[in-house]
Amino acid sequence: MDLRFILNEVPFAVLLEDNQRRLQFVNPNFCELFHIPIEPDQMVGFNCEQAAESAAPLFKYSQEFLERVKEILAKKEPVRQEMLELADGRFFLRDYLPIINNNFFEGQVWIYYDYTYAHSLEVKKNNQKKFYESILLNIPADIAVFDKDHKYLFVNKRAIKNDEIREWIVGKDDFDYVKFRGRDIRIAEKRRALFQEVVNQKDCNEFLEENITPEGNIQYNLRRMHPFYADNNELEFVVGYGMDVTSIKNAEENVNRREKNLAQITEILSIAVIVIDQSFNVIYTNSSFESTFGYASDDIIGKSINVIAVENISSLIKEIEFTKQSGSFEGSTKEYRFQDKYGSRRYLSVSFVPYNIAESNEVFYAIFFSDVTDQHLAVSELQKIIEKEKRLNELKSGFVNIVSHEMRTPLSVIQSSAQIMEMLSETDRLDKEAVDFHTNRIVSEVGGMESLMEELLLISKIESGKVEFRPFPQDLESFVRVILHEKYAQLADGRQMQVIVKGVNHEVEFDRMMMNHILNNIIGNAFKYSEGKKAPILQLHFRQHAVTVMVVDYGIGIPAKDLQNLFKAFSRASNVDGINGTGLGLHVVKYFTDFHKAKIYCKSQVNKGTCIMLEFNYKSYSNAKNSISRG
Repeated sequence: MDLRFILNEVPFAVLLEDNQRRLQFVNPNFCELFHIPIEPDQMVGFNCEQAAESAAPLFKYSQEFLERVKEILAKKEPVRQEMLELADGRFFLRDYLPIINNNFFEGQVWIYYDYTYAHSLEVKKNNQKKFYESILLNIPADIAVFDKDHKYLFVNKRAIKNDEIREWIVGKDDFDYVKFRGRDIRIAEKRRALFQEVVNQKDCNEFLEENITPEGNIQYNLRRMHPFYADNNELEFVVGYGMDVTSIKNAEENVNRREKNLAQITEILSIAVIVIDQSFNVIYTNSSFESTFGYASDDIIGKSINVIAVENISSLIKEIEFTKQSGSFEGSTKEYRFQDKYGSRRYLSVSFVPYNIAESNEVFYAIFFSDVTDQHLAVSELQKIIEKEKRLNELKSGFVNIVSHEMRTPLSVIQSSAQIMEMLSETDRLDKEAVDFHTNRIVSEVGGMESLMEELLLISKIESGKVEFRPFPQDLESFVRVILHEKYAQLADGRQMQVIVKGVNHEVEFDRMMMNHILNNIIGNAFKYSEGKKAPILQLHFRQHAVTVMVVDYGIGIPAKDLQNLFKAFSRASNVDGINGTGLGLHVVKYFTDFHKAKIYCKSQVNKGTCIMLEFNYKSYSNAKNSISRG
C-alpha cells in the first residue's frame, strides 16, 4: 500500500523533507491550509529553506518564525503542539519530528493543525475565568486562598485594596506582609497557628481578629478558614474569608452596658437580632429579622425559637443551655443553613451573648443572625472554578500523552511495513504473501488510529454539549441481538456470546447511538480481555420497574486498586500490557449512562473475570435536556 494515500487522507497538514531540505512529500491539506495554488506532486523537489522564507509573511511574526525554524532544525528534537499566529488572524499548532534510522539523520516531518476555533474557545474560557475572578475580587467580604504552605494564591480587593500590594503578596505569607507593613509579628504567628490547626483538624475554623485601624480605632474581623482536600486526601488549598463585624461587636458590648436601649441599638443593625428568655421563647426581634427570615415579628414573638427554620438550631440551644448551667460564656460564632418563609435556602453566621437587667436580675440571650450566603456561594464558586481548571488540565495532559504514545507506534509500524515492501520490491522478492502481511499491518494500525480519533472527537463533542440525546421506547433485547449478530457472530477465535433473558420483555426508552456505544464497548472489552478463555455471557433481566444488562467475562480481571479510576479519562488497568486501548471507552460509557439516568456497577477479580452491570429504569426522558453539557 502506498503510504502517501494514507497521509493524503489524514485531517492535518503534512510536509516531509530529506536531510538536504528538499521536499519529498506534501499532502493536499498542507496546500489548502497555506493557500498554495498548485498540486502537491508539483512541489516535490522544492527547496524547503527558500519556501519557508517565502511563507514567512503569512505569519504575524515572520522573522521570529524563520529564527524558530532554524533553532528547531539545529536541535533536531521533537516539537509538540507549538502555537503560531498568522497575519490573517488564524492560529496553527505545529509538530516537528526528525527521521533518524540507525543513528543517521534522514530528514524531518512537519505537521500543522488549524487551531483557530479551539484557540477562540480557549480565549473565551480565559475571559470567563477573568469574569469570575472579577466577581471574587469585588465581593463585599475578605477572601483569600492559600496553598498548603500558607502562601497566598489569591486575595480580593476587600482584603487588600491596593492593586500593587495585592499582586505583590501572591506567593508570600503573613510574615512577609507584617514585615512589609511594619506590624507586630505576633499577628502572623497567630494566623500561622490557626492555619496549622485547620490543616491538622482537617476542618474549618472560625476566629475573631482584632486590629487597629490607621485612625487608631479597634476593628473586629470575623474570619473563617476552610481546607479543601483532593480525592487522595492530600491538601490542595485553604480558603479564608472574613467580615468586618466591628458594628456587631460594638452592638454586643452596648447590649451588655445598656440593656435598656437594646431595641434602639439593634434596630439600626443590618443583621437580624432575636432576644429569648430562659425558656427559649422569643421576646424581641429587630426590623432586619423579617427581611432575613421572611416572618413578621408578630409571627414569632411569644413562640419557641425552635419554630425558626434553621438547620441544627438544637445545637445553638445546647450552647445557650450550657452557658445557663455553667455560667461560662466563650462567645463562639457558627454558620447554619436556613430556609426562609418562601422556601429559599440561605446561610447564616450566628452568635449569641447573655445579658441581664439589673432590676430583675433575669438573664436574657441576644442572638445575632448575619446573612453570609453571598460569601458562602463565592467560596463554593471559587472551588468549582478551581475544580474545572484542574479537570481541563487533566484532560489536556491526558490528550497530549495518549496522542503522543498511541499515534507514534502505529505510524512507526506503517512506516516500517512500507519501507520493507519497498526494499522487497527493489530486489524482486515482493510476493503476495509478503504484500498481504504488511498490508494487513498497515490497515490494522490505521484502523486503530481512526478508532482513537473517533473517541477523541466524541469526547470533544460531549464536552462542548454537541451530542444530542434522542430516546424513544424500543425493544432492548432485539437491539442487543442485532449488535451481537453484526459484530461478534464471526470472531476469529470462534467464540460466541450467550444471551440469557429473564423476566417479561419490556420496551425501554434509550438513545440508539448512545446505547450502541455503551454495549459495543462493554461487549468488546469482554471479548478483548478474555482471549483464550471461554466466551462471555450477556444477561437481560426485565424486572418490575427496571431492566438490568449484565456482561460477564472470564478474563484477566481488574486489580482492586484500579477500580476507583475505571471510568476516568485515559485511565487503564495496570495489568493490560500488550492489549491495545486508549482509556477513553468506559469514560464515554459513563457519560452516556449518566445521561440515561442509569446506574453502572463493576465487580472484578484478577485472573477470574469481570462483571459489568447496567440498570435502566422504564421511564420517560421527555423533560430531559436534548444535549450533553459538561459545565
